[in-house]
Amino acid sequence: MNIKKILIGTAASVAMLGASIVPAFAANFFQGFEINTDGWFTDPTNITRVASGTNGVTSADGSFHAEVDADAFTKWGGYESTFPTNGYVTKIDVYLDMGENPTIGTDKRFDFSSAISTPANTHRRDFIFSVGTDPLVSGQFAMSASNNAPGWPSNPGRDPFFVNQSGWYTLRHTFQDNGSGILEVVMDVLNSSGTVLHSWTLSDPTDVIGSTVGGNRYGWFVTSDFSFLAIDNSEKSDIVPVVGPPANKDACKDDGWKTFNNPTFNNQGECVSYTNHN
Repeated sequence: MNIKKILIGTAASVAMLGASIVPAFAANFFQGFEINTDGWFTDPTNITRVASGTNGVTSADGSFHAEVDADAFTKWGGYESTFPTNGYVTKIDVYLDMGENPTIGTDKRFDFSSAISTPANTHRRDFIFSVGTDPLVSGQFAMSASNNAPGWPSNPGRDPFFVNQSGWYTLRHTFQDNGSGILEVVMDVLNSSGTVLHSWTLSDPTDVIGSTVGGNRYGWFVTSDFSFLAIDNSEKSDIVPVVGPPANKDACKDDGWKTFNNPTFNNQGECVSYTNHN
């Protein structure tokens, strides 16, 4: 999924954010590698833009994606000291090749972090997906979530999840208020159809939004044992409440049409037409 698509939160996300907030997303940063690798900061050996089909991998979207190794990172468009009103989401597509695990005993791992800043715009905490080949079962990957790297993907104490189909998987972090002013981070893994396959929620009582917690920091491949990882569609988006649809044509007047994002309109006439037909 990318910013060309209209993103509406899952029912699970709605429940976690509270019934009064129905999440939509306003993208602050998107890099799908169709033109360049801008927004990713490494030396040239850590990230390479490649055409779809390179090394047998079809891009998740479009005609290009990127190949990275350890230390490739992004600032999601820039570090932020202020936590957005309704929180924010970061996500990245990563290709998992089951051929990397041909035999029992294969143990290759990577860690991907999306970190949070303090209000002083310094580092606060990492939230890390640990992903790797399952050494106990060939043709399978394991993954788990924690605040530490290097991690143990199949750690039984971290609610591990397993996949056995090669393809693109989305690693998504949702940074939000737990309802008491404390940060909680919901970490989801999604398949290429956008279905949530598994979730973990991490929270620490000392992560107080506005006091010890600020805005987004980096996305970072902290470690990797793989010769390369194929990535696509890296994105950071603020969560915003859905506004609309308009109840009647009067709601479109006096620039009211500009306030709606479910759906959006280009002018008052489009808004009025929508109400007439719906």
